[in-house]
Amino acid sequence: MTQRNAVKIVILFGAPGAGKGTVAQHLLDNYGVVHFSTGNLLRNEVKNGTSIGKEVEAILSSGKLVGDDVVNRVVESNLQKALSGNDVVLLDGYPRTVEQAKFLDAIDEGNLKSSIRVLELDVDHEVVVARIAGRVVCSKCGATFNASQLNGNTVCSRCGGELIKRADDSEDVVRRRLQEYVNMTLPVSRYYADRLAKVSGEGTPEEVARNVDETFRDFEIEKRR
Repeated sequence: MTQRNAVKIVILFGAPGAGKGTVAQHLLDNYGVVHFSTGNLLRNEVKNGTSIGKEVEAILSSGKLVGDDVVNRVVESNLQKALSGNDVVLLDGYPRTVEQAKFLDAIDEGNLKSSIRVLELDVDHEVVVARIAGRVVCSKCGATFNASQLNGNTVCSRCGGELIKRADDSEDVVRRRLQEYVNMTLPVSRYYADRLAKVSGEGTPEEVARNVDETFRDFEIEKRR
């Protein structure tokens, strides 16, 4: 294994509204990474009709939350396939708990542990509240925009879909989600303290991208040529 591929998994942490989606897209555009969103992985299992997918579908149709055991199995199954290549796996939305983090460390008899790094986007909570409370999304393609920069435009510049404000983007809901994030994710952040790099998620997208690039250099992950 070359030094470039010594880090095989990067976990992307960040509060709601911290800019994880923008950072993930920057990494996909500039690095050899494969993006694993837990929600997408679960939906794919359901779509493909796998045994785990049928289990997930039954859980979701009953209104229950998908438990750690099922999520862990989905992540492990997909990781084993992805790690057979040379791409770095970008984990988004997993692990959410310390128990999930411990499970991830134990995969492949613990041999993965030393190849895992964490990139945590650090954004002041008041900045997050302002960001989310002021955003609108395309009802068709899901693209996100800041309402203050649209000059009254109500359609998506990418696909022409209607721009809407989601009900869960109200200030009260955002503050509750932030508190839930702190309660759940801070213990995971502490668990990874020796493998974690904090990156400022404030500033322009270009500034954040430079911060992320610097951290990836520290992780010894090279940009695509």
